[in-house]
Amino acid sequence: MAWALAVILVPRLLAAAAVAAAAAAVVTSRGDVTVVCHDLEMVEVTWGLGPNHQGANLSLEFRYGTGALRPCPQYFLSGAGVTSGCILPAARVGLLELALRDGGGAMVFKARQRASTWLKPSPPRNLTLLWTPDGDVAVSWPAHSYLGLDYEVQHRENSNGNEDAWQTTSGPCCDLMVGGLDPARCYDFRVRASPRAAHYGLEAQPSEWTAVTKLSGAASTGDPCAAHLPPLASCTASPTPAPAPAPAPAPALLPLGCCLAALLTLALLLAALRLRRVKDALLPCVPDPSGSFPGLFEKHHGNFQAWIADAQATAPPARTEEEDDLIRPKAKRVEPEDGTFLCTVPRPPSFESRGQGGGAMVSVGGATFMVGDSGYMTL
Repeated sequence: MAWALAVILVPRLLAAAAVAAAAAAVVTSRGDVTVVCHDLEMVEVTWGLGPNHQGANLSLEFRYGTGALRPCPQYFLSGAGVTSGCILPAARVGLLELALRDGGGAMVFKARQRASTWLKPSPPRNLTLLWTPDGDVAVSWPAHSYLGLDYEVQHRENSNGNEDAWQTTSGPCCDLMVGGLDPARCYDFRVRASPRAAHYGLEAQPSEWTAVTKLSGAASTGDPCAAHLPPLASCTASPTPAPAPAPAPAPALLPLGCCLAALLTLALLLAALRLRRVKDALLPCVPDPSGSFPGLFEKHHGNFQAWIADAQATAPPARTEEEDDLIRPKAKRVEPEDGTFLCTVPRPPSFESRGQGGGAMVSVGGATFMVGDSGYMTL
């Protein structure tokens, strides 16, 4: 019994509290100022869209509770270069006071109430659709981090693109069951979150709809629970084949081929030059012996023994020891008094018999020398 009374009285008490808070709030608006609290994380205040503030450069101050007024932390500008809105942080406790003034300091807009009064939730995420054995569709998604929300699930047949064809199923939870569907058809689904007026007041807005999710018939999902359902045709109409694109004009191949051939030739020349340098560095040139030994290869075909024998046979006779020991004096130049030049050739040296020391006696110009066996000369 107590639980039943609590279920009946709690929503009424919450609604009464919301009405009392709205009555205690101070709101003064000129009709073209909009306040939105996005997902209880950020408050966005915009102005300048109406005739009252068009072209006016306004400034905004805010505070939570009884603290000092603070200037807007982030303005955004319109195309005319004047302020057209402000973004400020949201707080879940305390009253938010907003004061919008014009360039002269006159108050244009003033409001003081909870930030959640202007709540606009974010759309649900990670939507999941599953066929059940009974032919219904279970729709689920992760819940928001705060309470006081209802969820709306809309569906329509895939072949009907009319906006009025959407059918709505609502519930307070993030797991709803949609019935009355034909498993042989395809459907579109979308979901949004709506704040309850008993929790947030009448100024709260529903979230945007999620992107449309297409669900195939139960027989095409491969679900073993739906094996008894009739087969399903394709959910999408057979697409009209696109016309074949016109063939692109063939590029001029001759200039391109000439350029490639020239580049290839240049690359081969550079490679050959570099290869020649590498070969010269690694394998130095060996001198040709044909220049030092004439006839060795042309006449004797590289036979060194035959070349030596031939060279000794054609060499001039060697001088005798007596000729080696012979001293040939140089001619003396005689200059007579009349200016003519005469060359006098001395007489060749005469060799006499050996002396007491066993060497040969040599007379040169009246002087006698003895040449020993060692080739030295004794005066």
